[in-house]
Amino acid sequence: MDSFILAAHVHAENKKTLLDIGTGCGIITLMLARRYPDLDIIGIEIQKELSGFACRNILNNGFENHIHIINKNINALQLNALAEPADIIVSNPPYKKKQTGRLNPDSQKAIARHEIHLDINQIFECSQRLLKEKGLLYLIFPADRIKDLQTAMIQHRFCTKFMRFVYTRKGLPPKRLVLCAAKNDHPPCTVIPPLYVYSDKNQYSNEYLTMMKPYESHFHAAG
Repeated sequence: MDSFILAAHVHAENKKTLLDIGTGCGIITLMLARRYPDLDIIGIEIQKELSGFACRNILNNGFENHIHIINKNINALQLNALAEPADIIVSNPPYKKKQTGRLNPDSQKAIARHEIHLDINQIFECSQRLLKEKGLLYLIFPADRIKDLQTAMIQHRFCTKFMRFVYTRKGLPPKRLVLCAAKNDHPPCTVIPPLYVYSDKNQYSNEYLTMMKPYESHFHAAG
C-alpha cells in the first residue's frame, strides 16, 4: 500500500534520472518506469535476495533497458558510481527505530522494517550526496515521526516542497506522511488535503482506487 501511495505522488516530467533507495522487489521502479518510459531508473537494495527478485521482476515486465538494480548499501554508494547526480530520489524506508517494537525473526523483514542498516538521517545524508542541486526527495514515513523528518531535513539542508497526511479512514489519527523535499532550495511549502484509504463504507476510497487502477493486471511480480 505504501509503495502505491508514494509512487502516485512522484512527478518526474522532464526529469532524466531517478534513484529508488531500498527498492526491495522493485515495485516502485516498475510503476514509475511504466509512467515515465524515458526516465533512467536505478534501484538500490542492500539485500541480495531482494535485489534478485527486483532483477527478475524487471526482466519479466520488459523494463531491463530502463531500470538498473545495484545490490549495495546506499551508505557506501559514491556519486562516481552513477553517470550523473539524480534528479529525483524516492524511498519507502525502514520505519521503526532500532529499539522499538518487536524485531521480526525473519532477517529480511527485520531489515525492511527496522532501521538496522538505514535510518532517516542517513536517507537525507545520502540524498544530499547523490542528488543534483535543487533535486527532489520523495518519502513515505510514519506520521508520528514527523519530528525526526524535520530534524533530518534541517541538518542536511532540505526544505519541504509538499506534504500530505495519509489516514486509514476519517476520525482516526494519520498513519503515514508523504513528503517531497528539495535539496538546498526553499520552495513554497504546500500541504495537500489528506488522503483517506478507506471510505465510510469500509471500502477503498475512490482516490486510492484511482492510484491503483493504472497498474492493475499490468505487472508480473516475484517476491
